Amino acid sequence: MNAQTFNDLIDQINQTAGDVQRERGTLFEKLVLAYLKHEPTYKALYQNVWLLSDVPDNYGISKKDTGVDLVAEQKNGDLVAIQAKFYTHKVSKDSINSFVAELGKSYYHHGLIISTVDEWNSNARETIEQNEKGIEIIGLSDLRNSQIDWSQFNFERPEKVTIKKPKQLRGYQQTAKENALNHFKKHDRGQLIMAPGTGKTFTSLKIAEALAKEQSTPFKVLYLVPSIQLLTQTLRGWNNDTELTMTSMAVTSDRDASRGADGNEDIKAADIGYPATTSSQKILQNWRDLEKGQSTDMVVIFSTYQSIDVIGEAQKHGLPEFDFIISDEAHRTTGAHESNKEASIFAKVHSNNNVQGRKRMYQTATPKIFGESAKKNAKEKSILLASMDDESKYGAVFFRMGFGQAVSHDILTDYKVMVLAVDEAAIQKDMQRTLADPENGLNIDDVGRIVGIWNGMMRRNGYKNPVKNSPYDGAPLERAIAFTRTIEESKKVSSQFEEVVNEYISEAVEDQSIHLSMRHADGQMNALKKGEILDWLANPNKPSDEARIVSNVRFLTEGIDIPTLDAVIFLSPKKSQVDIVQAVGRIMRKAGGKDYGYIILPIVIPTGETPQTILDNNKNYETVWQVINALRSVDERFEAMIDKLNMAKPKQLKVIGIGSAPDRANDQDNTIENIPVQTELEFEWDKFEGAIFGKIVQKVGDRKYLENWSQDVAKIAERQINWIKNKLSDKKDPISLEFKKFVSSLQHNINESIDENQAAEMLSQHLITKPIFEALFEKYSFVNQNPVSQAMESIVLELEKNGFTKEQENLEPLYESVRMRAEGIEKAEDKQKIIVTLYDKFFRTAFKSTTERLGIVFTPIEVVDFIVHSVDDVLKKHFGKSLASKDVHILDPFTGTGTFIVRTLTYLKEQMDAGKISLVDITRKFTQELHANEIVLLSYYIAAINIEATFDEINGDEEGYVPFEGIVLTDTFESTETEDTLDDDYFETNDERLKRQQEVPITAIIGNPPYSKGQSNENDNNKNIEYPQLFKSIADTYVKQSKTTSVLGMYDSYVLSIR
Repeated sequence: MNAQTFNDLIDQINQTAGDVQRERGTLFEKLVLAYLKHEPTYKALYQNVWLLSDVPDNYGISKKDTGVDLVAEQKNGDLVAIQAKFYTHKVSKDSINSFVAELGKSYYHHGLIISTVDEWNSNARETIEQNEKGIEIIGLSDLRNSQIDWSQFNFERPEKVTIKKPKQLRGYQQTAKENALNHFKKHDRGQLIMAPGTGKTFTSLKIAEALAKEQSTPFKVLYLVPSIQLLTQTLRGWNNDTELTMTSMAVTSDRDASRGADGNEDIKAADIGYPATTSSQKILQNWRDLEKGQSTDMVVIFSTYQSIDVIGEAQKHGLPEFDFIISDEAHRTTGAHESNKEASIFAKVHSNNNVQGRKRMYQTATPKIFGESAKKNAKEKSILLASMDDESKYGAVFFRMGFGQAVSHDILTDYKVMVLAVDEAAIQKDMQRTLADPENGLNIDDVGRIVGIWNGMMRRNGYKNPVKNSPYDGAPLERAIAFTRTIEESKKVSSQFEEVVNEYISEAVEDQSIHLSMRHADGQMNALKKGEILDWLANPNKPSDEARIVSNVRFLTEGIDIPTLDAVIFLSPKKSQVDIVQAVGRIMRKAGGKDYGYIILPIVIPTGETPQTILDNNKNYETVWQVINALRSVDERFEAMIDKLNMAKPKQLKVIGIGSAPDRANDQDNTIENIPVQTELEFEWDKFEGAIFGKIVQKVGDRKYLENWSQDVAKIAERQINWIKNKLSDKKDPISLEFKKFVSSLQHNINESIDENQAAEMLSQHLITKPIFEALFEKYSFVNQNPVSQAMESIVLELEKNGFTKEQENLEPLYESVRMRAEGIEKAEDKQKIIVTLYDKFFRTAFKSTTERLGIVFTPIEVVDFIVHSVDDVLKKHFGKSLASKDVHILDPFTGTGTFIVRTLTYLKEQMDAGKISLVDITRKFTQELHANEIVLLSYYIAAINIEATFDEINGDEEGYVPFEGIVLTDTFESTETEDTLDDDYFETNDERLKRQQEVPITAIIGNPPYSKGQSNENDNNKNIEYPQLFKSIADTYVKQSKTTSVLGMYDSYVLSIR
């Protein structure tokens, strides 16, 4: 493979040259020459690259070997002095002095050093960074990860170089590109949301290229990033994969402003390995050089956000407006500032007053949106807020690929969370030598977390690969990145890691078959050192019995791409959700044989306390809540998992108790099957697991996901209603005639007040909610068997022919989230909880006027059960019968979501289980003697499904699905006004059900009437309905005998239902 063959080339230089340093240098210069001439980034930058001895005489460059080994000529004519340094020891100031002196010659514009070592002493680094002309550095990691196929390179024919093929768009990336092109034809701003690892940077390149092809002049792009490290990766990535001629510029700001976002340490500009400027004048000069005749399709300025003022200044003096501004990691550009003060450096991208651009694209994996309370508070205090749901700033999302979606499409590897709960008592017993050592600086929490890491990497008592006969089944993890709070903590853990592990397993495991190595890295290291550590971690040719971990502080999040990474380990809380998401994104890259990425959270459990007390009082567990909350913010599946934690054990989250090391006698290998269960501990692990799950729901189970969707649904419903209105305006349109028949059927079945607008709303409700019910109750053929649903489907089919359902495609992510919530939940009672949540959090907002007009309120189950039991007692005491008795007909005239009928069936099942009645009694009751009416289509659907699912659970799967024929879509009040008949094209079966209900003697009415006192505003078009016979009855009784001056309240729905 590439990395190994490149290392072979370095070994070959050493073997060929022996101890002759000059010979080593000559061979390395050949390799560097090939790299600079053919690596896409430098091929686009240089028009010529020579060994010093081959520089044409007309350039007037001295051929003396005084530190310069190669010379490159940029396309604008600038000459670059290059030193190729093949060293094995640390680079000192003395070793670069002659090169720096030679660089001072007038014909050199700036310098470049390519080195085989990443260790530079502080004086050498200071000399590089403070040189007036500018010196860039390229390290072995850059060469090793080149686009050049080093396996084809030969020192005898160094001019023959093979370049890897540029990447090609995958299907979903092609869709993103097409969406972008269509979007930017009409809009100036838009959002690209893609999970880490799905190719956001590459996709943005292809979008820019497609836009560039639409114009004849060079397409000008500004690509903004939060760090120099990300700038470097993006600059090289775009140059590697572009299919156009592209001219690149790199712009950074002063050293302090170039710290990464959130104050993290960033690499220095010298480490870009590419000429970078901090000067607006230099940017202008580069642009003018291009205008003089250098041919290019696209000009891209790669810049940090901190340099945006430099860009703006250049535009004031002649740099033209950009055709396209890409705001990468766009969540950084959100935030607030006072209206009379300047925006933050990241928020300046939004305004053409700061940087001029025709179109802007905001891209991120983690969009940041402020809640309504934050927006309201900002408005009251005259604070300007940038939130990514503000389309005036960010535009609409034209493409979204979330974590869950990427996993389901096999783009990313799925992940699992391991909470490794390490028993403090076991650590105190087994780790006495380490804990007693005053020199190592480790406390019991440090030792416990290291033990947790070892167990997690071994996957001891952990996850087993579900793929049958997989060679990776139960194998230890091989590569991980650990995140710590401070550099001191990271150094301490990494330096003591092996010693702690050795003591932990020494008494139990005679021959450790897998050796764990840990190295430290932090943001203060130079880019060469960081690159070397990453290469060590990623090396595909590491020893097979070695697992590698990098413990780091603030540098391994954005932009790190190691597909073979198995795990991320969080040893302490992280303040930034975005950092957590970026870290998790590192383990979700696809790699051969990799079935999952693992998130390892080692925590230490103190002795002598209850699980609830431990979790309430200990800040060490903040890591768990923070990680899960971050996952929940970007992964719709995790949100669904949290919703049902109390109903089903999650597949993605496991709490694992860790005690003493495995038994030596039984530890034959490291597969899960052969790792024994730990010795029994006093700690109750099952209770702790339950407490963890409960605390997760409490800590992070309040996200307003469904409320957010309800706003989108309300908009789509409004569009569908308007679509029908437009069709109805043409009296000759066949749809207009068909719809009138539909409205007439509704008026007959419900009441005369149903108008075309309400009929259209009911159709929209049916269309939008049908997939939700199908997802929740997939094995019940409700949609096909319910008469109202059938009627709705028949009119929808007519409307579909003309594009009625087109808007609904935007709701597919909502339907997928409901399917995920329902997955694995078998009990009807648990599904009914989801239904109540949907109604309360979703339908109530999405179809607000319907619920307000009809006074929809849900009665608590405890109250319902009390009423059901009371009715049974009254029947027994005063009628000599019971709810289960034959010919006792029960009606819920305002059934809502069917709770009263459902709980009646549940109560009857309890009677059956106690041997008091039989299944025959319940079946008779369900099929003949239970009756329910509902006026709201949504409630009717939910009630029918809830009642049918409850009976199905009582009846047993082998008996098959039985529809509930006792439910009617009708207005109970209106149904008592008239008894006329009508040939009904749509709701004939529903009408027949109502007639049957009216013919039987109702013994008991159970329910909770709706409360609706009428509209508060004449303009809200939400008036209550009048019922002449019922109103006359009220007037002749309650009103006539009342002494109050205001009788309006006597006509509200609650009083009507009692009368």
